[in-house]
Amino acid sequence: TADFMDLCSAEVTTEWFMITNSYHQVSRHVDLMFTPGKFVPVVPFTPATYPFCLKYPYCKESIMLSQRWNPKHKQVVMDMDMLYHTKERNDFCQEWIDRNGENGEDLYPKHQPLRWKLRGEKIIGPKGPTGTDYLAYLAREKLDGKMYKMTDRSLYGARPPFVKVYKKEEKLDGMSEDELARRLGMTLLSNTTECSCDR
Repeated sequence: TADFMDLCSAEVTTEWFMITNSYHQVSRHVDLMFTPGKFVPVVPFTPATYPFCLKYPYCKESIMLSQRWNPKHKQVVMDMDMLYHTKERNDFCQEWIDRNGENGEDLYPKHQPLRWKLRGEKIIGPKGPTGTDYLAYLAREKLDGKMYKMTDRSLYGARPPFVKVYKKEEKLDGMSEDELARRLGMTLLSNTTECSCDR
């Protein structure tokens, strides 16, 4: 499956897990926070307000997608900040795949066909399930407050559990062929050769 489906396609045998990719490594100092007494995981979120999220197309799209689960959802969670509960992740992923297809092929075309066509079938946003979607799903199921203590990173900050070690490579790998060609200063036409194959 595609890497943007890792949240749902990862085989997990533990009760809880976190997710990262090969462009990151575990931070030197990682402290997962839990509430005293009940030991509920503390997860940082970014508020879905204009200065922190809505002025950025990817973040705005993430919130719009999460509002398919919970129309009042206003918290953005970075995929790598979330501590996922495996059983709830499995239930969420099953429903996500039923709605959007095995590889997210229906994520935009099926649910936003006019917008999808008007934008030339290119929308800046997630291609697969996200931590923000997962949290919105839990909110719809009324499990978010029972399973997590959310903390506003815009007020209290947050220490990332994973640090990026391959910034340039991650950016280049995420580009389409056309974007990559433009980025490298080439055009697709310069890669073609003129030949008469009748000779």
